[in-house]
Amino acid sequence: MPEPSRNATSGRDEILAAATDLFGETGFDGVSISAIARRAGTSKANVFHHFNSKEDLYMEVMRAACKVFNRAVKDAGDAGDDFDERLRTLMRQDIELMSVNPDRAHLILREVLESGPSHGRALAGEVFDEQFTEVVALFEQARDAGAFRDDVPAPLAAVMMIACNVFLFQSRNVLRHLPGVDFVDDPGRFARLAARVLLEGLHHRPEPAGQGTET
Repeated sequence: MPEPSRNATSGRDEILAAATDLFGETGFDGVSISAIARRAGTSKANVFHHFNSKEDLYMEVMRAACKVFNRAVKDAGDAGDDFDERLRTLMRQDIELMSVNPDRAHLILREVLESGPSHGRALAGEVFDEQFTEVVALFEQARDAGAFRDDVPAPLAAVMMIACNVFLFQSRNVLRHLPGVDFVDDPGRFARLAARVLLEGLHHRPEPAGQGTET
């Protein structure tokens, strides 16, 4: 019997890999099922054998891309009861994971920044909801324990933390050349400093006796 062709045997993983590359290059609207099939070396029929629609495939690509970043939330939850340390761990891990997985990070950020209303709603509900809820829960626990002001909504604190990390990642190639921005390539130091600002603000507060100010 003849060997089965690659078109016949190309599977789900190959299709996901091809779709991830293409969605990362041009976004959802610029990608066709035909293009994904060609990149995967298979047929449109085989793509639809594994995925009900282009939207279904897109959501699976986004969920797979986000899985690697779940580690940051898990490690923060394992960092003990000290909220400051948990926040520093979350910020540091998130930056490090974006840095070692830039293609996945760019794919996620591109879709978040450029999605229209319908895709935005779908991404929020089907991809990001669980992870964002876990981050918000971290801040809620800290607020309930008196770690920060109870009039600050936990979702706002979570958004501010995410915004700090995303901007650093997206702008790092410029930021590292600006005067004084010497923390760009040191995720641990950035996390310590940014967490301090998030928790304490910019108002001057006298340091407790015996503690210096980290630079």
